[in-house]
This record gives sequence, C-alpha cells and structure tokens, in this order.
Amino acid sequence: MKEIELRRLLHENPEPAFKEFATQQILNNFISDLNFGEIHFVDTGIVVVREIVPGKPFFLFRAEMDALQIEEKTDYAYKARNSFMHACGHDFHMASLYGLMKRIVESEYEANVICVFQPAEETGCGAIKVLRFLIEKGYDIKAAVAMHVTDEYPFGTIASRSGVLFCASLEIDLEIVGQSAHAAFHWMGKDALKTAVEFLKSFYNASWQSDLVWFGKVHGGRARNMVADKVTLQGTIRSQRIERIDSAVQKLEQMLEQSCKGFGTSFQIIKGSTYRQVEVDGDLLNLLKEVVQDSDLNFVECETKFTAEDFGYFSQYFPSLMFWFGTRQGQVFGLHSDRFLPSDELVPYASHLLFQLFTRLIRAYS
Repeated sequence: MKEIELRRLLHENPEPAFKEFATQQILNNFISDLNFGEIHFVDTGIVVVREIVPGKPFFLFRAEMDALQIEEKTDYAYKARNSFMHACGHDFHMASLYGLMKRIVESEYEANVICVFQPAEETGCGAIKVLRFLIEKGYDIKAAVAMHVTDEYPFGTIASRSGVLFCASLEIDLEIVGQSAHAAFHWMGKDALKTAVEFLKSFYNASWQSDLVWFGKVHGGRARNMVADKVTLQGTIRSQRIERIDSAVQKLEQMLEQSCKGFGTSFQIIKGSTYRQVEVDGDLLNLLKEVVQDSDLNFVECETKFTAEDFGYFSQYFPSLMFWFGTRQGQVFGLHSDRFLPSDELVPYASHLLFQLFTRLIRAYS
C-alpha cells in the first residue's frame, strides 16, 4: 500500500523542528498525485483543504512532521539515514493521515476536510503557526482529530478520555551566575555549581502535588580547577492546567533566591516553548467509542498523561479529539526510545480507523 511506502521514505529522512524541508517535499509529491484538494505550504508544514460542499463546515485531521535528535538503533531496513529519528511515531502519523486522504478520495462521501501536516511539534509549537493560517482563512471547523501511537497499549487497543488527556507543559532553563576563580583561591569566587547543588537539594525535597517538575540536563563550569561561574539546569514543568504552571515557576524562583543568597550568586529563569493541555470533547469521544466498538477493537478509558502535545492549541479553538493508537506486538520500548518502531503493517489499520471516524463524523454533524 502507498501509505507504507510513504512511511518508509519518511522514516529514512527524519528532520528536526522547522527544518522539515525534505519531509515537506516527500509529502507534497504523494499528496499532489491524489488530487485531494488545495495545497497550502505553512512554513515547513502542509495544509490540504478539500472543499466539496461550499458553505458547510470542515472536519480537520492532523499529523506531526518533525523528528528527534536520536541515533536510531533498530534493525529496520528503512532506518534513518542521519542522526535524527522518528522516535515518537510522527512518520507513522503522517503515513496514516495520507492513507485517510487516499480513502476519502476513493469514497463517494461529500464532506469538507482539512488535513494538516504540522511542523515542529516536539519543540517550537508549530501548531500555533498552522492555527494562525486556519483562523486567518476563516475556516469553520466542526471537529479537530489527532492520534498518537504508543507501545504502552497492545495493537487493537484505543485509549483516550474526556477532559484533559495530555498535560500543559513549559520548557524551562534556570541559569545560575557566579564569579570564576582558581580552585586554589576558591574563596575569591562565587560558586554557581555549589549554588546549583544547594538548589537541587531543596528542589528534590519539595512537594509539587499533582504537577510534574523535572530537570534532565545540567551544563556548567569552564575547567576542573576553577570555580564555576555559570551553571544551567534545563527542565520541564507539566500540569493539568496551563494556569498552574506560573505558580510552579514562582516556587522555583523563591527556591533559587534562597539558594543564591548564601553564595552571593544570581540567577535568571528562561522560559521556552509553552504547550496547552490537550482537552478531549465528550461528544467526539463517544463517537470514537462507537467506531472502536464497531471495528471490534478494545477501548480503554485512560488517565491523564504527563505527556505534552501542542495539539492542545487546536483543542483551545475547536472541539477536539485525540487518542492513543496501541502498537505493541512484543517488547515495550516507549516513546522517544532509539528502538521505538511501530510496525509498517499497522499503518493501514490506523488509516482505516481514521476513515471510519471520518464517516461517523459526517453522519453525526452534517
């Protein structure tokens, strides 16, 4: 099937956020042959608009395009040709969305559809650029749909929930600034590394209630025999509500002030990309459950995940549905692993599920 061919090409040519140039060209070549609708390039993304019934609202389906800077360690015949990898399944998502488009063209259904191939989901909030385009064009969008593969669930299982499915997220850097000195005269310096250690002691003993605050990368110092004049801690904050993230930042600020006070150091907090929580519309979830039941699949009502996804910006503007598509057929590696690789043979099943959901949306909302 052509969607499998597309998946293999995309997997071989992974690209990072806002640099999806080859990805865009590969997609455009496949999509152009479909004669699906009007093709728009939005930055490095693609928005394809199929308006069959003028004046009627649209259904939107979205897939992500970018890859991660991970060296692939699979035995896949079509493994990445560079130092990036589709370790979060975005190649699978794009191929599945293309498969949906192919099925729509082959069917006799008359409905308005927008298919979004969105850049920069992993970092950079590419959803915002796409949304600006959609809003400026004034498309009346009745429902927005996205899926995400995972080997947490076995193949045949679909998981979602009403309300918050994925948490809001903020990328954050804490930069601690001191003053360098030779280690032999360390009292003449202001130790940013000691400050960072003192802060981390407080941080790991603090309670964050239902929020997740995590630091995964530390960088600092100039030489082994010098007082470190700067240390940067890179982390993430996750919460079920984007409004709660500010209070977590304020708490970090208070802890940093206390830690710096004893060493004469200073700090600044640098905020990166912010992702809204993904909220699932209850009516759309019920439609998904009906499709799953009719397809002899298994539906699981899952808990809210600390996973972040910029599809949350779509759910801010349109009634939205997002769900997990289980891909486990053996060992579990998990998202962002250098061995995460859903099977090619599952792509047509995902495309078919999206098509069944599309037909159910037509009956429910047209």
